[in-house]
Amino acid sequence: MKNSRSVKHAVAAAICKLNLPIVAVATVLAGCATNPVTGKSEISLVSESWELKTGAQNYLPARQSQGGDYVADPKVQAYVQEVGNKLAAVSDRDLPYQFAVINNSVPNAWAMPGGKIAINRGLLTELDSEAELAAVLGHEIVHAAAKHSAQAVQRGVMLQAAVLATGIATKDSDYGQVAALGAGAGAALINSKYGRDDERESDVYGMNYMSRAGYNPMGAVELQQTFLALKDGKAANFLEGLFASHPPSQERVATNRQHAANLPSGGIEGRQRYGQMMARLLDSKPAYEAYDEARQALADNRLKAARRLVQQAIDSEPSEGHFFALLGDIEADEDDLNAADRAYDQAINLNPNFFYPLMRSGVINERQGRIAKAKRRLNRSLKLLETAEAYNTLGAIAEREGNLQQAEELYARAAQDSGATGQTALTSLVSLRSKNNPAELVGMRWGIGPDGTVLIEATNLTPRTLIGIDLELRIVDTQGVLRSYNQRLVGLSPNEVMQITTGLRPSSSQVQLSVQAIESVQGP
Repeated sequence: MKNSRSVKHAVAAAICKLNLPIVAVATVLAGCATNPVTGKSEISLVSESWELKTGAQNYLPARQSQGGDYVADPKVQAYVQEVGNKLAAVSDRDLPYQFAVINNSVPNAWAMPGGKIAINRGLLTELDSEAELAAVLGHEIVHAAAKHSAQAVQRGVMLQAAVLATGIATKDSDYGQVAALGAGAGAALINSKYGRDDERESDVYGMNYMSRAGYNPMGAVELQQTFLALKDGKAANFLEGLFASHPPSQERVATNRQHAANLPSGGIEGRQRYGQMMARLLDSKPAYEAYDEARQALADNRLKAARRLVQQAIDSEPSEGHFFALLGDIEADEDDLNAADRAYDQAINLNPNFFYPLMRSGVINERQGRIAKAKRRLNRSLKLLETAEAYNTLGAIAEREGNLQQAEELYARAAQDSGATGQTALTSLVSLRSKNNPAELVGMRWGIGPDGTVLIEATNLTPRTLIGIDLELRIVDTQGVLRSYNQRLVGLSPNEVMQITTGLRPSSSQVQLSVQAIESVQGP
């Protein structure tokens, strides 16, 4: 019996041969294409330009959010790039491949569309040879070249295709494809779980690339054996990382071994060179273990233990900016803001292209009134990774400086986050608008009750409680005189509707309502 991938390709090929209109197929937005790696015909929702754009836009933010690039030993990055370039040169698809080492202890590697590939520091310390490194990178190259990452997003929107009755876009329009896939597509790519067929393809074609580049394909067998041993040993950090999207199995070991037998024997193993290139990283592994323990100690509010552990890490590897950033967090928790800022400065000096110490330094400097430095640091952090904390702090600065429109814009950006900082920003945004234009926050309408007097209905249009709402009612009374009446509401809860009886009888339909002021805004 054909496997599911074979059936899928057969169906795709049949659809493509029929050359039916896109709408008639009900699941195709972009059309049919030949997979550049497998040579098989398949349905494709996305174009190459979408892949390139998605990878380019999400590569830096993804790396930043996972720890930024590892820079303590620059030759590690250069070495990974060198091995990756050898494999990319013999791959089946010409893409602007990039290979980055992420400063993260979780053993993991991933690929984005467009050839954007990353491997974690924590995985490099588990490998034994250059051939095993080539096996990891070759595997990820296939995921990018064969569009596996893009197809993971594609599967997520397939069910939506039938709803798009006439299609959002034509084959030549990327705008529709991007709109259909949604703004969160890039973030989902890293965490996509590949199917068994995708993993088999990446193993097989990755080994082909290894062989073409001069590496011993048995490195891929040894890699899977290592992963399987770690899985059986229940290595917790592997369960968080590579195993989540690339589950190992005895079947994969056997399949890789069988395929390796069909490839030219021999080739580079590179155990000695790998050991030389990774010597400093391997020597500093205990320092990163102490750092990870220190982070957990800080999260548990065990500040003395956190300080001891991070100092141990710094003594062992004084070139790692993450260690000083954590020291800054400890100092900040102990309210020594000057010491915190010095630690963040050191972290930035060691790695000026990681958002976290820049953002934290900006927040600390704003609290101390050093506004110019705060703004420089916060704006630099935003170029690396957009965070609610940076936007919220810049919003507070803009508000104090009287740049109210800019403050609203910054608070609004921060309020997109659903966490505590986003909620704080939302409260600040509503509060700012309550001062600038309170009428926007309260819906007002009036009517005449059964007794002939004016009734007022006030609605809180915000997700925050409004306190002390001053209303003004202007009517022409029974003597024909235009009079003003003030009404104060103690408070309105979010979306609350309140009816107010005025007891006033107008002589005409000339009734005007306005919100004069809102005393304060309460958060959730």
